[in-house]
Amino acid sequence: MSAQFAIVLPSASTVPAGQCGGDAPAADAGGLLAQVAAGPGLWEEWLGGLRRAGLIGELLADGVVAKAVAEGGHGHKLDRALTAEVTAMCVITGALFPGQGYDLLLARTFKMPGLPVKPGTVTPSGPALSKARALLGEQVMRRVFEIDAARTDLELGIGATWHGMEATGMDGTTIELFNNGELADAFGVPAGGTKPKIRIAAHVRTGSRRWIAAAIGGYHDGENTLADELESSFTAGIINLADRGFFSMDRWIRFSGRGAHLAWRVKNGAKSVPFKTLRTLTDGSELVLLRESDSMLGKRRRDAGDKTLPRLPDTIARLVSFTVTARTARRIKTTTIKVLTTLLDPGAFPAREIAALYAERWQAEIAYLHLKKTVKGTGRVLRGRSPALARQETWALLLVHNMAATLAARAAGQADLDPDLIPFTAVLSLIRGHVTADACCPHCGKRPASGNAPVALLIADILAQPPHRQRPARTSGRTAFQRQHWNTEEVTYTITIVPSNLPKVDIRPGS
Repeated sequence: MSAQFAIVLPSASTVPAGQCGGDAPAADAGGLLAQVAAGPGLWEEWLGGLRRAGLIGELLADGVVAKAVAEGGHGHKLDRALTAEVTAMCVITGALFPGQGYDLLLARTFKMPGLPVKPGTVTPSGPALSKARALLGEQVMRRVFEIDAARTDLELGIGATWHGMEATGMDGTTIELFNNGELADAFGVPAGGTKPKIRIAAHVRTGSRRWIAAAIGGYHDGENTLADELESSFTAGIINLADRGFFSMDRWIRFSGRGAHLAWRVKNGAKSVPFKTLRTLTDGSELVLLRESDSMLGKRRRDAGDKTLPRLPDTIARLVSFTVTARTARRIKTTTIKVLTTLLDPGAFPAREIAALYAERWQAEIAYLHLKKTVKGTGRVLRGRSPALARQETWALLLVHNMAATLAARAAGQADLDPDLIPFTAVLSLIRGHVTADACCPHCGKRPASGNAPVALLIADILAQPPHRQRPARTSGRTAFQRQHWNTEEVTYTITIVPSNLPKVDIRPGS
């Protein structure tokens, strides 16, 4: 072997057995020499181990971080340890481990396989990460989330479709931020509150609780303002469920016009909605005519600042009015609900089935619970002290939630289970543990042998956990006082289709 290609091989005592990659303990120097003499295959395998993506990279869409960085929108120009791609990985790691400081996050990230850094790079310090996050800005992390959310190579999950359509939900929530003047001015503080809040509106798959799209704004922006940014995600093949705060005639026409079917709750008051009953159908639901009044048109023109906006076209929809009676051993409660839908055929889509489907809207609330309590952590505010960093971190939290929800759905699909039976808390805890273990050997730089199929091992560990029990439906008090003084009880629900209180008219669209 030529002197210029000579390689100094470590002795058996240099690398402890079991630390290096491969399927067997580390070989001694003689064994390594024999493999070197056999040809370049050993070094190709070694280099392949260095190039292999880390666990976080394998849980996300292929090459998503590099793609988002390539689209630009960041301030990194020089070749440094904390490049835009490495900084983005640090931000994702920070969202996965929200309770850890910057120095620990950097040490954890720089041990990950496949990190695009030069060999021998010294791990930067915490202040360097603060500056790198500011250079990265919001847009890269937003694009990472959007590209990953748009992936189509995922299991929908048992119960995710209804009459051949994927069931989705739309809802909003808020997250508390660090209390400083800059964030308070940018996002707003609730009346009587002490901390600024960032507001999120999101479109979520009810089967896997995976976000399809999201919009981020200030506390005072309102859910409806942010919901309008989700319009492009309402595509053919889905049936969307939304609470009564999201309905407006204009939004209804725009969102349904993109090909999605809607089943949105509306207000119960007859004067609170712009429609009247045309006729009652065989299953007790009603065909209704949506017509924009003069006052509605005037408000829409004022909001848009355009006095020439035309009147919205008359639109036919179907209204399903029903009561839900919840019975426990000691109390009975009846709630009236009205759901407006684009599904006009009572034979193909019976009213009782639509009423039962609407309960799936609650999956959006559960997804937000996981995001805020499990991923972010109860009582913890975001790290970011500037508006851009707060939004950057929010996109990272949404991304990490999707990462865990995706893995839960994949595990459920392999075991033919409903994703509801996979405990989200256990999934997130196992991801954190496996990311910690999926570190390069400090001697040779290779991932440990157990990391050669990290996703498969992670799914196996998830399926080894006891699933949620399929318990009977239970209910507890809604308020803090009720929860303290009422025991959780088993409950039965009865759905009854009832006539609406809308006025009836004998008119036709456009008349």
